[in-house]
Amino acid sequence: MKSISSARSHAFKISSQWGLICLMALAQGTSLLPVKAHYQPADPKATRQVRALLDFLKAQSGNGFISGQVDLGDAEWVKTNTGKYPAILGLDFMHVPKRMGSQTQDTSIAIDWYQKKHGLVTYQWHWSSPSGASDPGSGFYTGKTTFDLPTALRDPKSADYQGLLADIDDVAGQIKVLSDAHVPIIFRPLHEAQGGWFWWGAKGPASCLKLYKLMYQRMTHFHRLHNIVWAWTAYPASSGKGDPLAWYPGDDCVDVVVSDYNEKKQDFDDLTRLTNGRKMVALAETMNAPDPSRVLTDTPWVYWVTWARRDWHKESNDDMKKAIANPLTLTLDRLPDVSKW
Repeated sequence: MKSISSARSHAFKISSQWGLICLMALAQGTSLLPVKAHYQPADPKATRQVRALLDFLKAQSGNGFISGQVDLGDAEWVKTNTGKYPAILGLDFMHVPKRMGSQTQDTSIAIDWYQKKHGLVTYQWHWSSPSGASDPGSGFYTGKTTFDLPTALRDPKSADYQGLLADIDDVAGQIKVLSDAHVPIIFRPLHEAQGGWFWWGAKGPASCLKLYKLMYQRMTHFHRLHNIVWAWTAYPASSGKGDPLAWYPGDDCVDVVVSDYNEKKQDFDDLTRLTNGRKMVALAETMNAPDPSRVLTDTPWVYWVTWARRDWHKESNDDMKKAIANPLTLTLDRLPDVSKW
């Protein structure tokens, strides 16, 4: 690291991290990164790959966007239409529980993306309720199931509680495969809970947070999975979906706070205040790629992940072309060799 000062003691420092230049301080030591940032993993036993991933995200926070896209087919669409792959591939544990029958799994896709393409991986889980679903394929929606989460959690010996554990264990089995391949993942379980349209958030924050902590403990301590960056989806206070603090699981089991479809400066500021700047803030699900020029002004999301390009953007891809072409956007080709972390 080299430090340069003028006669008036206006100093700045430049360091290289993962092959990129990270501007750490400028003009009388004013930090360009959140001064209260503390990015130790929530899991004290996190793998070196998780620690490297968090360090990499930290280096980008406030300095550039990391691009992402849900679904491999849509990521291929982005490549065809812009000339470049997004850096992050989004996948889903939706079909992993054995009771779902189809056993469609994205584990091999995730391993190839990380090891061969040297890209980053994030997972969500559209969790069809363990029982009570009128249609298992849409059993994650509140209106499609009679599953009562508070009742299930009150009795660990009940079939519904054991059903929760069985599903968590099935997903843990796939994360173990990824762990054995040294693949770190950004995992955002129980997403959009505040909205109430998914069963895990329909009965309020108490049962939802109890389920989240059960999952965290089960995966981290029982299954000893330490290759997870834990992401929590929060809605800002301005969304009208309740107090985000009442829905927050806690710093001890969250690494990154993420937003879905709330992309304004006020949204970013609200979510930053949620942890008093202790956690990075990202845009985990969005319809359109955000304007990269805003990363250095009002909404420095550390990464963004767009949704359903092929289905919902057949007529226009100007937003994606603009974002991918901007030098502030990190695409797959601009990542370090993450497989060597």
